[in-house]
Amino acid sequence: MLDPHVVEHVMAHPLAQRVFRYITRERRDGRSLLEDAMISYGGDGEGIPLEEKLGSFPLKLALGALRKWGFKASKQSVKEQVFGDVHTRRAIVNVIRSVGELGLTRPQAFLSPLLVVWNFTDACNLRCRHCYQEAGKPSEDEMSVEEKKEVVDQLADAYVPLLAFSGGEPLMGKGFWEVAEYAKDRGIWLSVATNGTLITPEVAERLYDVGIDYIQISLDSPVPERHDWFRGIPGAWKKTVEGIKNAVAAKKRPTSSVGVAMVLMRWNYGEVDDMVKLVADLGVDIFYIYNFIPVGNARAMAEQDISPEMREDVLHKLYRYLAEGRSVMTTSPQFGRVCMMEAPAGGRLVIGHYGIDAGERARVLAQYIGGCGAGRAYCCIEPDGTVTPCVFMKLPVGDLRKQRFLDIWRNSPVMSKLRDRENLKENCRSCEYRPVCGGCRARAYNYFGDYLGPDPGCINNISRWQALKAA
Repeated sequence: MLDPHVVEHVMAHPLAQRVFRYITRERRDGRSLLEDAMISYGGDGEGIPLEEKLGSFPLKLALGALRKWGFKASKQSVKEQVFGDVHTRRAIVNVIRSVGELGLTRPQAFLSPLLVVWNFTDACNLRCRHCYQEAGKPSEDEMSVEEKKEVVDQLADAYVPLLAFSGGEPLMGKGFWEVAEYAKDRGIWLSVATNGTLITPEVAERLYDVGIDYIQISLDSPVPERHDWFRGIPGAWKKTVEGIKNAVAAKKRPTSSVGVAMVLMRWNYGEVDDMVKLVADLGVDIFYIYNFIPVGNARAMAEQDISPEMREDVLHKLYRYLAEGRSVMTTSPQFGRVCMMEAPAGGRLVIGHYGIDAGERARVLAQYIGGCGAGRAYCCIEPDGTVTPCVFMKLPVGDLRKQRFLDIWRNSPVMSKLRDRENLKENCRSCEYRPVCGGCRARAYNYFGDYLGPDPGCINNISRWQALKAA
């Protein structure tokens, strides 16, 4: 296995970055030498013209050598799991192109986001007390289906590898099925965040049939009455759990997965262990804890936010589950710090909000893609085409009805500042764990009106939390 520090050193070299720019340069057909080499290595090069096959052949040999001597993986596994997978190829092109153009940065900046979360609609059949979107009825200015497909085209052309449909309740959104299928045909990995109440066995089948790779379902308590109170509709818990069971039963591909997401607050703080057991009993692949953010409806229940000490307790508890081999994640970027503190050599770590790895490679990767990704590795699209750095930051940085997606991503002053953690204010700026954390920018923005301010949920910013509570 290649030493990750050697890889780090090579990628930081100016000559390597010149090579990266050359092999990821987009041709008139929209592809690059790197993509052709990966497609050919993956065994699906029939549509590539001969001259382009010849041009990418040395690179194909280099990929083979990297596979054999660098990762010591079988050719078949690399063909199937890496170069034979269109989503992985898109992510690799995005990362290599970004390092070539922007250099190797800590954290890494990207020419295109790795993930876009799309608040597909404001329509919803629940009345959640904490809803950041204040969802209920669809907004009058929601984009048309044709406008939505144009957005998909822009994301695909920009090599955005991951698209997450959210809401509102995305399954109620105008043209959801058509747009999801269209996005899958454009080679984008898809997920959907849903309340689960609409997932009948037939809907679960259809979700996988149109190409949804990951279904995330919200469940906030193992106690039906408590979940129903929080979600505003009696009987919601029962329908949601049935939806989870249907999603798990309908999985068709080894790469398909189902997650359960819980918003952590004071009222359900003591239920984390019971939730971990429940989701395991339901056959769920991933358990996800979301930070409470005082935005939208949640502004009226800010007193329910947990203290830094409570959050620290939960994060260490989550690490123990992670060390046992469970797939547990959280939007709290401080989990990166806790993993670094707790993990032994070779131990499991989270890499950003959606990845788990182990060993020294994980520690190196976390320095580049760990922590809060708002405006740096991901952004949000609202139902009307407004772009924001994060679903929890109602801070418009562009309008897709007037601007191209990449123009917004690359030229927004707000997102440019978010990409450089040197811009952060204390205590986040001087924290030794800044590369793997950086604090939740949405919490800083919604508590202090400053997206570069401190995250008051961190134990290292406890004085800021105490000042908030005393005000």
